[in-house]
Amino acid sequence: MVNALLALLATLGALTAAGLLVKRASTDRMLYLIAWSVTQVGLCLALLAMTAGFLMKFNAPVFRVVELGAALLAPVWLALGMVELIARLVQVRFVAWLFAVSYTLVATVILLVDPLKVSTLTKSLPKPSQTYDALPLLLIDGAHVVSVLALVGCAGFTAWLASRRDVEAQELMIPIALVALAGVLVVSGTRGLLPAPAAVIALGAAAGLVWYGAMRTLPVFEDAEEDYDDPATGYDEPPARAVPAANAMTAAPDRPAGRRRRPPEAMPPQPVPAPPPTPPTPSTPPALGPGGPGGPGGPNALNDVMAAAAAAAAGTPDMSQICGQITVYTLLDGREEAFDRLAADLAASARSSEPDTLVFASHQVVNAPTQRIFYQLFRNEAAFAAHQRLPHLRRFQAESRPHVLTTNVIEIRLGAAKILPLPGDGASPIPPGARPRR
Repeated sequence: MVNALLALLATLGALTAAGLLVKRASTDRMLYLIAWSVTQVGLCLALLAMTAGFLMKFNAPVFRVVELGAALLAPVWLALGMVELIARLVQVRFVAWLFAVSYTLVATVILLVDPLKVSTLTKSLPKPSQTYDALPLLLIDGAHVVSVLALVGCAGFTAWLASRRDVEAQELMIPIALVALAGVLVVSGTRGLLPAPAAVIALGAAAGLVWYGAMRTLPVFEDAEEDYDDPATGYDEPPARAVPAANAMTAAPDRPAGRRRRPPEAMPPQPVPAPPPTPPTPSTPPALGPGGPGGPGGPNALNDVMAAAAAAAAGTPDMSQICGQITVYTLLDGREEAFDRLAADLAASARSSEPDTLVFASHQVVNAPTQRIFYQLFRNEAAFAAHQRLPHLRRFQAESRPHVLTTNVIEIRLGAAKILPLPGDGASPIPPGARPRR
């Protein structure tokens, strides 16, 4: 009776986790969420069958459902979702899907029709090695070996990328560890090595870990109200314009590029060297105050004041603060139109709700129809960081991923340039409660 009660509680928890994950997968349409939803369904079927077996008695159909759900579907599709999330080559993901689907179909037929060794079962949880014949056991062992190797390989690859300061890998380390632990629990609970209560707890805990790990990998799409008056966003205070634009352009070396890497969302502003003083020119008028040319009323100070006033009147930002990003996308064949529609929506959202995004342009590459280049300039580092947190950018990153083969991100800082006068800080702020267009 204790085993039946544990199985019932584990089943209710697994059904709740599966329902939440399936709902999210149907909304976001991410392939790794779909694969992990199959894992959750398999665990729910196995726990339901265990509950029935502990309450009444195990028989051939109940035992087959337990093995099909927990020993085959759960580990194979858990590993498939992990590969889909981690692999950066479409060929690897394609091979993983091909193997998982074909192996599942073949193994399912054999697990359902192969005769059992014993004809009578009891309320005790049957052990596969004592119930199944050689071929089903071989298929189950193969599924477990492949799944464990895939989970360990993906976790190791993610840890290696994180050690090389890959931002996306660092963000995925905890979810990957949770899902890998869930795989270990699934394999342990279906090998017949644990007593019945421990096996039930292992499968129920695995369902919870899969759900929680999946939630940790998802971007936030809720249309929550953003506090656009927060000083950290850089929208409430106009950037300083204390030096002429021509003398404020300070070049910085390019930052290292990463492939398919999300830019950091909480990167601290980089220090900007102080601009050099403006040298005197022949056209400089005589000093207007005490102190001569180098004093507080000298020509250098007058030049600075006049240039700052002219820049403020023209609405030109302090170009020493301007930073940006170049993103090169290589698309899959036939996905160009879908990607361009997402890019157009992203550009429209930037025009309507990002006053401190100075340039946002999506370029097509001549003689390379599957390449797109995004060129973006922001008023300062705070505007760049605020841009990374916006819901419409998160949505674009998630919805464009099925169309993208590889991505290269290069962060830049403005050097020598010609920039037409841009709107000043009087641009309309984002209205409270604004919702980006989906």
